[in-house]
Amino acid sequence: MAREKLIIVQSASMDSNKKKDRNEHSLIRMSKVTRNNMNFDDSVEVYPVTKSTEKRMKGAMLLDIFQAFSTDIKKLRTEGFTDTELNNVGFVTTKTFNKIHGVTEKNSGNIWVTDDIADTIIGADPEFLLFDNNGEVIRANNVLGYHGPIGCDGAMAEVRPMPAIQPEELVENMEKLFKTKELVEAIESYNWMAGCYYKDGARDYPIGGHIHIGNPIKVANMDSSIRRRFFVSFNKILDELLAVPMIKIDGSSLGRARRTECTMGKYGYFGEFRICNGRMEYRTLSGMWIMHPTLAIMVLGTAKAIIDEVFRHVADKEYKSAYTYHSKFNDTNVWKKDFDLWAQIPLCKDLGCTKSSDKMIELLHNSSATKITVPYLKSWYGRMKKLSTYKQYGKYIDGLYEILKNSTKTFNNYDKRIQSNWLEDKKFLD
Repeated sequence: MAREKLIIVQSASMDSNKKKDRNEHSLIRMSKVTRNNMNFDDSVEVYPVTKSTEKRMKGAMLLDIFQAFSTDIKKLRTEGFTDTELNNVGFVTTKTFNKIHGVTEKNSGNIWVTDDIADTIIGADPEFLLFDNNGEVIRANNVLGYHGPIGCDGAMAEVRPMPAIQPEELVENMEKLFKTKELVEAIESYNWMAGCYYKDGARDYPIGGHIHIGNPIKVANMDSSIRRRFFVSFNKILDELLAVPMIKIDGSSLGRARRTECTMGKYGYFGEFRICNGRMEYRTLSGMWIMHPTLAIMVLGTAKAIIDEVFRHVADKEYKSAYTYHSKFNDTNVWKKDFDLWAQIPLCKDLGCTKSSDKMIELLHNSSATKITVPYLKSWYGRMKKLSTYKQYGKYIDGLYEILKNSTKTFNNYDKRIQSNWLEDKKFLD
């Protein structure tokens, strides 16, 4: 993984280059020595050094690498740049520089550059329900707009925090939205309830806890059909390592209803995912994980451990499509019950996610919470501790393991009001 500090310098030569076939604003120019020194390929993602994911994302750019102008290199030599410093210089236009750093920054500075899997961003847009004091559902589209950080997705409310690199930051971003008066003014008189599935006399409500996964550059640059097939394997791995143990929280009746019985459509079933702007939206989980910020952090941290592990394996295999998904299955519906060849997809085999589709359907669609026993959880925990990402994300995996030891009845009986759990600092599972 190439992740190096780079000195970014504005280039007057690039500003004045008016060739019709050359968009200098999309380039970063480097000497051959710099490219070799940093082991870069054809493009790099450039973003500011900052602890704020929001600022990082606003300043991030994917730039193609071109040869630096000799006049720019000579100019830096006359300004006293050493050979070591010149080996770490990239040239951009003034417009690009200002996009990365902001117009108030100095003329050069340190940024991070990556052409691989560093700092994968995750996002989420989990749904929740609104209830009045009489226990009746208030349809979110009657009180909230469709857009904005807190809005509606039809009859269900939805919180849309700023994406983040770390799970704590994503949860903090969510909490900030819940605490922003102007965003919740229209719903502050109602009870905001996390859940999996609910039905009243008018309709039913399949509540989703969707997670959005950012792409490393080389995944973003994949042919769309190859990327989609990679996401099939990715989704299977997330289902086996995250969604199956999480049915302990959903419970059998609610989880099964959301996935197989909902009259508004089936949601969270084995194999359901979406591609949004080239990124994967993981849709299997219900909205139960936002019942409390502690649970949210553990679920998102465990998800991040799995996500980064997948990307590490794929990067180690140089993003080869034969590794992420075998071409002989291109015309096969791998989500059908009779598919039992996941072990022939190298990525799934390496992650140990080879349960047959029939077994996955039985577990997920029936939401077989009674099968998430203590021995099952111990086995799952043992698998998760073998991930190379456990060293970084072990506290989340450990935390989720301890939470899942509780009974489904405990989760069913827990107060799922977001106001008390997120805004009043109520402890989780006292």
